[in-house]
Amino acid sequence: MFFKFLRSVFLVFMITTFILLVDNFLLVRALVISNSMYSTIPTGSRVFGLRATNYQYGDIVVFSSPIPHEFSERFIKRIVAVGGEQIQICEEYSLTIPHGYVFVMGDNRHNSRDSREWGAIPVNSIVGRIYWVLPPLTR
Repeated sequence: MFFKFLRSVFLVFMITTFILLVDNFLLVRALVISNSMYSTIPTGSRVFGLRATNYQYGDIVVFSSPIPHEFSERFIKRIVAVGGEQIQICEEYSLTIPHGYVFVMGDNRHNSRDSREWGAIPVNSIVGRIYWVLPPLTR
């Protein structure tokens, strides 16, 4: 009887450890708190993804705040240019993205704080790529 109890405790411990390891080292999850990605991702949605190391044009990524003195939350934006590419910001201004950096923008261009404000962000500030969106539950 005592060994069955120990076996159950050990099993619960192993499952909990596995879940924590997967959550901390493999999965990415975040809550969308602004409408900068609207209409692709509605405000209040939960997004889920995987940690990755290579990112490309069009990926929706979660990254550490480039303005931590204003916002500590992670940001969610779409990559519109990667290192080595040139991007036209407005008619008279273009920018070449340095290697190891990406240029990100919100899909709601008129209401997004993004690389147009802070410049390209380092790839190592990206936490992961988004694959799943859970829309907010409405009442």
